[in-house]
This record gives sequence, C-alpha cells and structure tokens, in this order.
Amino acid sequence: MSYIRETIRGKDEWTVYEQIGFAVSCMLYNRNYSLYPVLTIQYWTEYAIQHNQIKFLFDSRGFPLAYITWAYLEADTEARLLRDPEFRLHPSEWNEDGRIWILDFCCKPGFGRKVIDYLIQLQPWGKEKYDG
Repeated sequence: MSYIRETIRGKDEWTVYEQIGFAVSCMLYNRNYSLYPVLTIQYWTEYAIQHNQIKFLFDSRGFPLAYITWAYLEADTEARLLRDPEFRLHPSEWNEDGRIWILDFCCKPGFGRKVIDYLIQLQPWGKEKYDG
C-alpha cells in the first residue's frame, strides 16, 4: 500500500487558504523557495487554485508531501513564457486548450522519484487514466 495520498481522512476539497497553506508547507521543505519574496506564493498558486490546476499529495499522516501546477498554453503564450523570464500568465491564459505545461513542482526532499511515479499514473494530475 502506498504511503502517498490524495486525500486527508477522506477529504479531497479544501478552501483557497488551506491550499495556500499546503503549498507553503511544501515550499518550506526546499531551501530554494526561501530565496523568493512571500508575494511569489501568490504568483505560483493563486491562478492554479482558481482554475483547479493544482494537485496536492500527502503522506500517510496527512501532511503535505508535494504539489504540482499546470496550465494549457497556446503557442503564442508558450513563446512569451520561454522568451521573457518576467512573464506571468494572465488568468485567461491558464486554460487556453493548448499543450499542457508543468509550471511548478515542489516536493519534500527524498520523495521526488516516488511522487513523480505516482503523478504519472494520474491524468492530468487529478483524474485517473481511463484505459477503455
């Protein structure tokens, strides 16, 4: 039985504030996130939460283990994202029905491979694959 969970005691929906708290918990495990101002938490999570394009994983005790955010980008948005390091997606650009892009992945150190293996089984990160 896997120790990676998608729920906490059967609960799988959380308030915006709970989700931001989960993301911050994951960020605290990683020193590189401490180099950024607190305001960047909003950049990395707010629109992902609004678009339901953030997936949290928890350990068997219910503590946040990892999160991933993604967007569906059209070619012009992809080009701007690649060219401009200061570019931030507009809310309308998170779901353009284009190709899927992973925008952020944060995981407790030492669990990356297991979390990635788990996420590969989900499409895209929240809906189980259908083999029909």
